[in-house]
Amino acid sequence: MKSHAIHAVLLAGVLSLLTLTPSVHANTLIGSIMDDSGRGLASATVSIPALKRGAISDESGAYRITDVPHGVYTVAFSLIGYASETRSVDLYQPEQDVSVTLRISTLPLRGVTVTATPQPSSPLESSQATSSIDGRQLDRERGETVMKAIESSPGVALYTTGAGIAKPVIRGLTSQRVLVVVGGVRQEGQQWGDEHAPEIDAMNVERIEVVRGPASVLYGSDAVGGVVNVIPKELPSAEEGASPLSGEITGNAFSNNSQGAGSLALYGAQAGGFGYRGNIGLRSSDDIRTPDGKLFNSGEEETNGSGALGWRGAKGAGSVDYAHFDSKLEIHEDPAEEEGATPFQKVRHDRIHGHGLLPLAHARVELDAGWRRNNRREFEEADASDPSLDLILKTITADLRVHHHPVELLNGTIGVAVMKQDNKSLAEEKLIPDYDLADWAGYIYEEARLDKVTLSAGARVDNRTMDISESEDLGVESQERDYSAFTANGGIVFRVAPGVAVTGSIGRAWRAPTPFELFVNGVHEGTVRFEIGNSDLDPEISLNLESGIRYLSPNVRLEATVFRNAIDQFIYLSPTGETDPESGFGVFQNRQADAVLTGAEVFAEAVATKWLAVRGGVDLVRGNNEETDRPLPLIPANRIQLGATVSRNRLGSILSPYASVDVKIIADQSRIEEFETETSGYTLVHLGAGLEVPIGTHRMSIDAGVENLLDESYHDHLSRYKEYALNPGRNITLKVSVPFTLAP
Repeated sequence: MKSHAIHAVLLAGVLSLLTLTPSVHANTLIGSIMDDSGRGLASATVSIPALKRGAISDESGAYRITDVPHGVYTVAFSLIGYASETRSVDLYQPEQDVSVTLRISTLPLRGVTVTATPQPSSPLESSQATSSIDGRQLDRERGETVMKAIESSPGVALYTTGAGIAKPVIRGLTSQRVLVVVGGVRQEGQQWGDEHAPEIDAMNVERIEVVRGPASVLYGSDAVGGVVNVIPKELPSAEEGASPLSGEITGNAFSNNSQGAGSLALYGAQAGGFGYRGNIGLRSSDDIRTPDGKLFNSGEEETNGSGALGWRGAKGAGSVDYAHFDSKLEIHEDPAEEEGATPFQKVRHDRIHGHGLLPLAHARVELDAGWRRNNRREFEEADASDPSLDLILKTITADLRVHHHPVELLNGTIGVAVMKQDNKSLAEEKLIPDYDLADWAGYIYEEARLDKVTLSAGARVDNRTMDISESEDLGVESQERDYSAFTANGGIVFRVAPGVAVTGSIGRAWRAPTPFELFVNGVHEGTVRFEIGNSDLDPEISLNLESGIRYLSPNVRLEATVFRNAIDQFIYLSPTGETDPESGFGVFQNRQADAVLTGAEVFAEAVATKWLAVRGGVDLVRGNNEETDRPLPLIPANRIQLGATVSRNRLGSILSPYASVDVKIIADQSRIEEFETETSGYTLVHLGAGLEVPIGTHRMSIDAGVENLLDESYHDHLSRYKEYALNPGRNITLKVSVPFTLAP
């Protein structure tokens, strides 16, 4: 273990020495943003995501960003009501003009992707399938949980426990096989549990990006199915027109469970690159209502707070942010097992994240360091004072990346990543032993952009060591576990015509077994099972192949992808056929077998007329245990999604009014593991409408909707309540956001 730490330190030192070259003179990026008629567009946003720099165009459409270091950057141009544009800019001149024409479009904006590759790029440049949601679309989709917003994204589903707990499922994989990151830093909690959701404030999110398919080269263990990157709201910048003190009041209401949620944000910027942001939020709800009635003991309470401070300018950028998440979630249990049961869980998650960016002569150095403290307490009844489960997980991470400038055709990143974890179990119930975990990795990722082809390749070496403490309750002796892995990926993007790209990729990923999978031995109330670990488990190794075609224009967007993900030594819980005499729960044990997941995703949206946009998509996924020739458990049912939106840029004094209808057609799920329950197909209809109202220089937004308009009775195959309760019935939603300025 010591040698591994020394290797990581040495590698970090070498990378640091390679970049200690002083920065050269900075440049100026100028240009104009125009419409089809050549008229300048005011208030358009110009951003350089790699540097976290930007500007706003003036009344004539002109913009100017000064003191930009030498380098090759992706520059994004956007304005509400227009299709976004991106340009790759080779900035090696004292002053460089990059002017663009934006075309009118009612389709949601699609900006630069920062998750799939280390260098920000346009959606057409990534060899892996990605999707994102931000801006007004995020406002409309925001729900009771942060993951609710991505539920309709291609290849994405949710594994739910009521309305307050939702875990992302990507191409049939979830929990430890889908990595959730916040601003690029791993979100580490007790995510191995079925009812353990990401602890993230849904009201303080700027953008969510989803990478579908393995991403271990950039993110290490656990990114076997994909990555969900939740990007918090950026610090404001005076360079981009921010005032010294502004704010926003946001309120959400949901009729089904009488939920109310609200937040107050204050933020501002000063000349010289300084910015700050603070946010507090509250959420509270009663029991969920289904077409059969209310689900007893299914309410929740949540309190959140965050603060951030930073600086950005010609010589780099630096910021630090803190976030606090505190929730109480009631868990509805099967009335046939114990009528009137009132179990609940309290989860507190604290996060500190520091970010640094240093532009140098031949590279850009980026450092992300994070500290996490996750405290999960589970109680068996409402008046219990002592938790039956009390886990504290502390995590420290650091990721140092050196993004070098182009060398011949190659543009890429070299990095090292380290993680240290400490887990303690304080309550009488011991589901997992105490342990210390140390993880280090080194990786490289390179791209070559030719005339019509972009080639990419990456490789990574990981080592993970776990020191397991003795536990008499679990029958575990003190021991050390050591896991190593080599992962790699390669991709190609062939631009066959303007706006059209054919993609292909191959990726090898891995996942180390968790202490829970290795050593659990007892009743797990959350899953209503007696679970037994397997100390002989090996790491999972995944090999994913995928290919796709994309078309992107102001009026039409299309993406079609097929994939095959073969996972060696897939870890799964299997019933032993026995029953625990004390609890009466069935006994399940962790086992391994080779598994294969195959599927396809098709999504398209188009502007039919100036005021009508239509969309549709199909998701297909199939999982198979190659040893038993049985289906894998918890595979989402195939689905078809259809929708239409009527919108205008302006209607009198009202801005951006719209009305929408969405239909989800979910198929039967009869390909199930023997211990699962089949679910029947169903159709859901959702309505939405909204507008914006000018308030000085700001826009107040109002969005209303009706989910499950027809009050359909259905069981979602990925609902943990499906054995004994329906999914929620009709839900009327109202979301209001009011920005304001206190110090112009």
